[in-house]
Amino acid sequence: MKSLKQILVVALLTLFSVSSLFASTTDNEDNEIREIRETVENAATNDWAVYADAAEKCIQMQANLSEAYVWIEKSIEINENSKNLKIKGDYLALNGVNDMAVETYNQAILKAMAEGENIDALQRKVLRLSRR
Repeated sequence: MKSLKQILVVALLTLFSVSSLFASTTDNEDNEIREIRETVENAATNDWAVYADAAEKCIQMQANLSEAYVWIEKSIEINENSKNLKIKGDYLALNGVNDMAVETYNQAILKAMAEGENIDALQRKVLRLSRR
């Protein structure tokens, strides 16, 4: 009976420690998303880079993805370029829409070539998705 109580106490302590760990991670993520939103809200309406950067951060965190999509589309609407097309491709790839991601990466490659940017990373993304 005493060992059963000890097991229950250990289990409860473990549960509380794990749940507090997840809570702090969620709180940090919520704070970061709140900061990203504030940055977007304070940005000039024609600042495509702020929208693109905000979307990229959300994609990297794999959080707030619906808002990230809105931001990347807004960025592209303001100024379509290789950076925001790459981010849109990343979003599509993350969500398993590989054909559309490849198409978007190819658009990004064409823009990058016209902008004089390096296309190696974009080509690797296309190859990786094409092999699936």
